[in-house]
Amino acid sequence: MPRTPSILAACALLTACSTDLDINADYKNITVVEGLLNMRDTVQLIRINKGFLGDGDALVYAQVQDSNEWNADAFDYRRVVRRKNGQVLGTFPLRDTLISGREPGTFYSPDQRLYYFKDDFRDSIALNTGNGSIYYRLYLDDESEYSVELGIKGESISASTSVVGNFDFQSADQFITVPINLMNAGGYGSFELNWSTGPNSKRFVVDYRFNYSEVRNGVEGERKSFTRRMATVVKRTANANEPMSATLEGERFFQEIATAIPADPSVQQRKFYGIDFIVSVANDEFHTYLTLTEPVSGIIEDRPTYSNVNNGYGILGSRYVREIIGKRLNPQSLNELADGDITGALQFCSTFPEDQVGTHYCP
Repeated sequence: MPRTPSILAACALLTACSTDLDINADYKNITVVEGLLNMRDTVQLIRINKGFLGDGDALVYAQVQDSNEWNADAFDYRRVVRRKNGQVLGTFPLRDTLISGREPGTFYSPDQRLYYFKDDFRDSIALNTGNGSIYYRLYLDDESEYSVELGIKGESISASTSVVGNFDFQSADQFITVPINLMNAGGYGSFELNWSTGPNSKRFVVDYRFNYSEVRNGVEGERKSFTRRMATVVKRTANANEPMSATLEGERFFQEIATAIPADPSVQQRKFYGIDFIVSVANDEFHTYLTLTEPVSGIIEDRPTYSNVNNGYGILGSRYVREIIGKRLNPQSLNELADGDITGALQFCSTFPEDQVGTHYCP
């Protein structure tokens, strides 16, 4: 007859085993680098943080500045190098600065330490508005590659990016003197914004901003606005000047106004101050990062984590923003805004001198 181990023996075996699970690994230096370069910014900001892990609540650690930031003596070097065709054209130190006023959240506040550099590159571009040219200074070279290079506790961390360059709108679209036809004699119309891509561009995000004010008791209040997305367009070819466009449909435009601005009996009048178009551009590195971090809409939920930081984590990319400020509406569109079925109850009128001959002009 087989022998059965006693209950006491079984208990002895069980008590000899540990039920503790240690999820913490051995300490390892983990550096996180984040930066988006913009050639129209005089100063370029880079965030350099470190990963942390410890016993207890991670949210408590997140509120401690030392858990998130490297001390000054941890750096062997901090610099940004500009190269063109492999040749070094400039080296710039990454200096630190303390930013205050950060809103409370998961990580420590209200202060955070950022790092910045200034390139000695200087150039300018002229943007035609239809009322004369506006000149903008440029502070990075879109023909060069910029690399963040760090030495932290004997380890080398680096990341490189191209720089998004300027692009051109179609002339008629950028001229503020040319009105937008979102309504015509045959019904709702549409406005198509057209442009050609510039150097190192990949993703274009197009928004419009509707500007207005409200009059109560005969007193005009501060300017207000709301912004809505028109389209996201991704460059498909390697052409330097690929034509692109985004369309604003008239009926959708008036519906979005009615949704964004509630009817208010205390408002005597609303003054229309024009429509701005904002085009934000991402380079290829930033586009890839955005693509992999967008909300999942399909059945596949697992996606790789994107980082272009060597021996670390994070993203170094580039962006660029251009705006068309103060486009007005054609007379039919203004009439629809003021008296149409969708927005007529909002009491709009136009502040543009060109509309003085109409019945909806308000100085």
